[in-house]
Amino acid sequence: MLLTDIGNNIKRKVGAWLRGKGIKDIEVTLEIPRPEFGDLSLPIAFKLAKKLRKSPNEIAKEIIGVLRDIPYLDHVEIAGGGYVNIYLNREKFYSDFIRKVLEEDIDFARMDLGGGLVRLEYTSVNPNKALHIGHARNVALGAALNSLLRYVGYDVELINYIDDTGTQMADIILGFLYLGYDANYSEGRFDQYCGDVVYTGSHEKIEADEELKRKRKDILKLIEEGGNVVSSFTRMIAEKVLREQLKTCWRLGAEYDRLVWESDIVWSGMHKKGFDIIKRSRIVKYISSGKYAGCWVAKVSGSEEINPEVDDVLVRSDGTMTYVGKDSIFALWKMGLLGHPLPFIEFVTQPSGRIAYSSSWPKGDLVTLDECTLSINIIGIEQAKLQKIIQKLIEGLYGEDVAKKYIHYYYNHVWLSSKTASKYLGMEAEGKAVKMSGRKGLYINVDTLLDKMRDKVLSVIRDNNPDLDEGEAWKIAERIAVASLKYLLLSVDRDKIVVFDLDDALDVTKESGAYILYSYARAKSILRKAEYDVPAEHGISYDLLNDYDKMLLRYLAITPVVILEAGKSLEVKPLVNYMYRLSQMFNEFYEKNPVLKAEEEVKASRLTIIRVYIVVMNLLSMLTGIPLVERM
Repeated sequence: MLLTDIGNNIKRKVGAWLRGKGIKDIEVTLEIPRPEFGDLSLPIAFKLAKKLRKSPNEIAKEIIGVLRDIPYLDHVEIAGGGYVNIYLNREKFYSDFIRKVLEEDIDFARMDLGGGLVRLEYTSVNPNKALHIGHARNVALGAALNSLLRYVGYDVELINYIDDTGTQMADIILGFLYLGYDANYSEGRFDQYCGDVVYTGSHEKIEADEELKRKRKDILKLIEEGGNVVSSFTRMIAEKVLREQLKTCWRLGAEYDRLVWESDIVWSGMHKKGFDIIKRSRIVKYISSGKYAGCWVAKVSGSEEINPEVDDVLVRSDGTMTYVGKDSIFALWKMGLLGHPLPFIEFVTQPSGRIAYSSSWPKGDLVTLDECTLSINIIGIEQAKLQKIIQKLIEGLYGEDVAKKYIHYYYNHVWLSSKTASKYLGMEAEGKAVKMSGRKGLYINVDTLLDKMRDKVLSVIRDNNPDLDEGEAWKIAERIAVASLKYLLLSVDRDKIVVFDLDDALDVTKESGAYILYSYARAKSILRKAEYDVPAEHGISYDLLNDYDKMLLRYLAITPVVILEAGKSLEVKPLVNYMYRLSQMFNEFYEKNPVLKAEEEVKASRLTIIRVYIVVMNLLSMLTGIPLVERM
């Protein structure tokens, strides 16, 4: 049995007791106290004091009477004037917990939070460039959230939206058609060539030349019309870029179910059908006079005047649709509310064997999306206004309950530390960090960064392990590089800027992905050196363990609680932070305790705890997408 099972049992009994008193509006919550105060704690007596007109201490005494027949219960105490502290029979609980973990492996903590279908859009990088480190934060969040959602009982459909009709796309197409750039470039990564050379070069020239601006406008018009040489050429270039982008995403552990092209959305008539629906929303207004005459506007503000800080134009006076207008329609489609089919074909088989299907107007199998439980959209924090408008628009059409299903899963930017920018990229850096800009060429591509990190690690591995096979050394270095990058991207609050420093990310003495991998490799090394494998049914000799053994075991046992809270909050950061803290506790356990030289009964128990630690770390690795290594 898991700690979450015991907790649910306690909540049911206390909940029934509350209902018997006619109380239905107070949630029963549990806390994990310090070890000396038990294994679980109920603070509910403090919430009930005013309602029941009794002291928390009196209420706590009543609650104790409710907690009879709880499995694994040893005794209950009242502390702090009303906390109900629950002590388990730790010998029995930990022995059964260990048995479950070792028998079920990483499936031991699976749960069902209600399930249903989640449609998750992430990555969604314009197909005119390679992914840079800012995009990597989006990818890392999406891949981890997907794993978490599946583990706690949801079905997940992964969508990558590809905007191949925008100005950035037109810039590189103009570069190929009029500025002499090579559409058949093959001397390196095509996505990097398009972003680093064609886009930056073309954009600079276009902004300085009115004739080129006119040509760009013509290209945009031809792309949207479709069925012409320019639109076909654009799709061909975009697909070449996308295939390279996907290689980067796979390197970060991300895959997809549907690749949805903006050009297919336009050509299929989805915008026309969608706008006929969204203009029925109570916040969508047609403006007949003034600055916005002839426009359809999403009116979120309460004043009569249009406030550009919160309101936005959906359709311009010339009939063209804005980004927010297009994204509102796409939002309805993702939620399964539009009823508009798109054709899909097989596009690529991904590393796991999963097929990614691409929209492909007009050929392919028609797919109409069903309504989903949640539509999660991993989009930068700078689009908060747009995303709020979309949610308000949905509310105006279908009500608040449906609008709540649409979630803007925001994240902030990634900057480079000045040290990394100057030392590894040759950038002139002022201040402590460098804000990146694609148009100014101030950024670093994900693959370039990972290659630099891998090469730095590989050099150390070769020095310390001269006999290690080169292929194996390369795989270890690659995993350390990916883990170090992803840990930093996932361990910071989503609304905070991430400042990336390459040296710190690879430092095993600091909080880093490398530190986590070092701890895991230590654990694997101990088991390799052990003379025998402890069977799962062995359990532990709890009374023979010291404080370091017990603290690590206690922390391992709260794994399901951490996963449950992460699943409820849709947050990945707690899992990543827990992974690091668990690594710290293992290192402390390792440094304070002899394992292989301990007497047999203690040795067996410690080897068992290490086996549980390895299973838990493998589970956390799967959930977060932070890869592990067996040796460093």
